[in-house]
Amino acid sequence: MRHDTRRDDDGTKYLHPVVTWTTQDGRDCTHPSSFGRGKIPHGYGIGNSVTVLYDAKNPHRFEIRGWDNPSIYLIFTVLGTTLTAGTLSVLLVLLTTT
Repeated sequence: MRHDTRRDDDGTKYLHPVVTWTTQDGRDCTHPSSFGRGKIPHGYGIGNSVTVLYDAKNPHRFEIRGWDNPSIYLIFTVLGTTLTAGTLSVLLVLLTTT
């Protein structure tokens, strides 16, 4: 494991772990995580071994066990759905009352 450093528009630094693994069919894969953090938790330092879960058909789809938090996608999906439903409700009320 190593880390890529990325900065947001405000200059805040985020560290994205880059992991390397070999798939069951012998392909070598090296990919950075899409999740970055400002500080590295214990156990995720450079050179550490971590557990990687990946899609055997598409190794670009992977998760670093304990680092990646796929529930964030669920949170944003629910939030987006809620906002869309609320907006459509308001528009429907406005259209039916005028």
